[in-house]
Amino acid sequence: MTHDKLTVLAVRHQTIGRTSAEPRTPLALAAIGRRLRTTLVVAVVVLLIGFPLLWMTLSAFKSTGDIVKDSYPLSWRTFVPAPFTLHNFTNLFGSLGFGRNLLNTVIASAGQILGAMVVSTLAGYGFARVRSRLGTAVFGLCMLGAFIPVEAVIVPLYKTVQGLGLLSTYPVLFLPFVANPFGIFLMRQSFRDIPEELYDAAAVDGAGPARTFLRLAVPNVKPALATLALVQFIWSWSNYFWPLVANQDPNKQVAQVAMASLQTAANYQPMYGEMFAAATVITVPVVALSVVMQRYYIQGLLSSGLK
Repeated sequence: MTHDKLTVLAVRHQTIGRTSAEPRTPLALAAIGRRLRTTLVVAVVVLLIGFPLLWMTLSAFKSTGDIVKDSYPLSWRTFVPAPFTLHNFTNLFGSLGFGRNLLNTVIASAGQILGAMVVSTLAGYGFARVRSRLGTAVFGLCMLGAFIPVEAVIVPLYKTVQGLGLLSTYPVLFLPFVANPFGIFLMRQSFRDIPEELYDAAAVDGAGPARTFLRLAVPNVKPALATLALVQFIWSWSNYFWPLVANQDPNKQVAQVAMASLQTAANYQPMYGEMFAAATVITVPVVALSVVMQRYYIQGLLSSGLK
């Protein structure tokens, strides 16, 4: 190695040493402070949201007597099961037959997800491709349904399904909700984001309307479909009021209504342990699916313009 190269390496080493030893600039310190504040806020939010869920899950492994006894005054036994027991879960899925109610909830959620994806996709594609004053007016009328709560139309809705002979059946749990304004709006915005050149290229290749829809449009809105499926699952999984009104068959009742009935079960003695166990079983799928599909959910909202 020549003398010149040794000199250059020495100068670089000295420069690097001085740079690492220099104090951080005010801008760098401000950036670090912002990151620390953001981390602290996120940690507090996670704690506020996660602590009740953790408390609920731990209480599911305590007997009803221990839950009542340890509720006041607050101590470590209030939050930690001592002794640890699985009796709540065995009783819940054994003598109480909660597994059947959970299966009914799965059937209702699957029916609502599939129905909403079909209806919203077809309606959203039609509103996105057929652009006219009449189509805009019809789309506006569809969106008005978003401002009407279910409680306001519960009586005519009940009369309608009663006239159709659907009371206390599986279809009554999901059919009234397969067409919803959110899903139609979400899919319409997603289809409108597809470049017009792709439709023109499909027409040049001789693709008909059905082939264009199935081979071109639908594959390009997969994030929106995932978002729609997740939202519909959460709505259907947490639905309580409509199944309570429209379903009088205990064998076809959903898990949320069955869990509420535990409060007055067993000779009017609340079954708090079984209630916590049922709440844990109901909550776990929602949390797990939300975490798994979070990336698709955010991508679907951004791609559809819901920012």
